[in-house]
Amino acid sequence: MKQNELSSTIEIRDEVGQVVGTKEVVMYSSLLLKAHAEGLTQIETKLLQVPSDENGRTAIVQALVETSKGKFQALGDASPDNVEAIIIPHLIRAAETRAKSRALRDAVNIGIVSHEELDGDGFAPNGPDPGSGAQPDSPQEVPQNISATGSDSDSSITEPQQRYLFRLLKEQGLKGKAAEDHLMQALGVPLLSQATKRAAGELINQLLKEANSASAEAR
Repeated sequence: MKQNELSSTIEIRDEVGQVVGTKEVVMYSSLLLKAHAEGLTQIETKLLQVPSDENGRTAIVQALVETSKGKFQALGDASPDNVEAIIIPHLIRAAETRAKSRALRDAVNIGIVSHEELDGDGFAPNGPDPGSGAQPDSPQEVPQNISATGSDSDSSITEPQQRYLFRLLKEQGLKGKAAEDHLMQALGVPLLSQATKRAAGELINQLLKEANSASAEAR
């Protein structure tokens, strides 16, 4: 199976949905198929960093792929800044899939980036996850490190929280000024910067629960 037989071309869109270019990518499923054809013996993953407010809600996973050619390691990361809003509750799974994709690309000598590695693209939260050694977060689970508790819970809303909220609202069709106005009304403040870390955390949890409920009803 040649590299050009594995790749496909996808459209790249901007924030308003306009096509701004194309990119050649390879899918995780194709990488896995080629790896099996080349003597895949194991895929192991290890969670190196659990997403939290302190690290910008960045999950980091290490993957190890072993084939007849040897062992190949790679890292994958995922945060609210580099995944679509619908994937935010599944950051660990997204990071794991990216890590496995990168290790598989090295193992089968594919230089094209995988679809799953693209920022904000290509990871299906309920898709197949073969060979995983890490425990994925539940599709209906609300991340536990979003809510602000402790001595700093009444401090100002953080930058990661603001980005998180805007990405969640973007998935609902609210952008820019409309999203900002919605947040200020929901948080009960005249300026977004005046919101507290606690209030922002509670709103994030509320929006995630609503998104998960809507997703469950749609199934």
